[in-house]
Amino acid sequence: MSEKRKDSRGRLLKNGEVQRADGKYMFRYKDVNGERQTVYSWKLVETDKVPDGKKCEEALRTIEKRVLSFVDDGIDNRTGDKITLNDMFDRFMSMRTKLKETTRCNYICLYDSHIRNRLGKKSVSSVKYSDVYGLYMSLNGEGLKLSSIQSINSIVWQLFEIARKDCIIKNNVADGVMKEVSKEIGDDRTVRHALTIPEQDAFITYVYSEEKYRRYARLFTVLLGTGLRIGEALGLTWSDVDFKNNVISVNHSLRYKGTENGGYEYHISTTKTKAGQRTIPMFDDVKRALIEQRKSQLIGGYGNFEVDGYSGFVFINSAGKVFTPTFIYDTIQNITTDYNLDESARAKTEKRPPIYLPKISAHTFRHTFCTRVCENETNLKVIQAVMGHKNVRTTMDVYNEATEQAKSLSIKNLEGKIRLA
Repeated sequence: MSEKRKDSRGRLLKNGEVQRADGKYMFRYKDVNGERQTVYSWKLVETDKVPDGKKCEEALRTIEKRVLSFVDDGIDNRTGDKITLNDMFDRFMSMRTKLKETTRCNYICLYDSHIRNRLGKKSVSSVKYSDVYGLYMSLNGEGLKLSSIQSINSIVWQLFEIARKDCIIKNNVADGVMKEVSKEIGDDRTVRHALTIPEQDAFITYVYSEEKYRRYARLFTVLLGTGLRIGEALGLTWSDVDFKNNVISVNHSLRYKGTENGGYEYHISTTKTKAGQRTIPMFDDVKRALIEQRKSQLIGGYGNFEVDGYSGFVFINSAGKVFTPTFIYDTIQNITTDYNLDESARAKTEKRPPIYLPKISAHTFRHTFCTRVCENETNLKVIQAVMGHKNVRTTMDVYNEATEQAKSLSIKNLEGKIRLA
């Protein structure tokens, strides 16, 4: 019987294991294609010390275990050693032929900004769970919020999942990473709050009374009176407005987003979800605002601006183009800043505490509309349908906050009216 081979430390070597004269270990095996392969390491087991001046990430037997498991599962790990994460992203994007242009651009922007030059150059098979976790924590340390990291993870997870299904790797190393990252970071999402009734009144009164902001007032009336998303409101065309039946049809949205070549373009896309396709009954104030908007357009003689075959837009600027969401956001910030400055002066003159407006975005108006509806309507299905929420949980979150505030107000109004002692 031949004598078992041992290494320089007297340890028995397994079949296929060899220690070279320079001390380096190697293991020979046959891959899934029956071809002979060899892997190397300066360590036999993880507890071994690496010789001075040498580099070593994994022990030989750790590598053995992995490559033999690949063979058992019919995975060609040589492919995983050659294909980088960047290669997988290119493959992923070529597969997603039905992605909306805005989504495609968003994927490219997120990947190029945070993955391509960090993990992207590593081979798919060499990326570890700890690499993905470390990257996400590093991004958070650089100021990226949890929601943005979740968006990045949705891309990364899909890349490794495709590699797994293609038998390039055995496991998806991105599995479970976000759960651990979320525990560590905590929920850093900013809670959205609706405008109070006095704040809503103050904003809309100020906009209609100030000449430089009056031309945007009808848009804000529509936003506050319909709960439309900003893209839905800006994409609104006159064919979507049914004055006879007093309803607005929501079936598309306008986007002004970056393109793959670095520019910006208007585009029309379908609503955010299937539930987003809906009709919204018009309040009288909304109907009047739209009628006045129509009259002003007829007088102004604006050109017939067209985006992806859509024309006759309700809200257009003096150049005859649709307002961009960014422009509207900036306008809202200017309005609130000017209002708060004026309110500060008024409060001093009237010797009272000022009532300032909080930071507002276009989505604040949608949230405010939903809150006003929740304060006066108990049928959640009706509210969900009007808002176009895909999940009733979203409706419930607003409803619960609104009813909690109403409950407190109701109890406060009863103070002193009921004999309790």
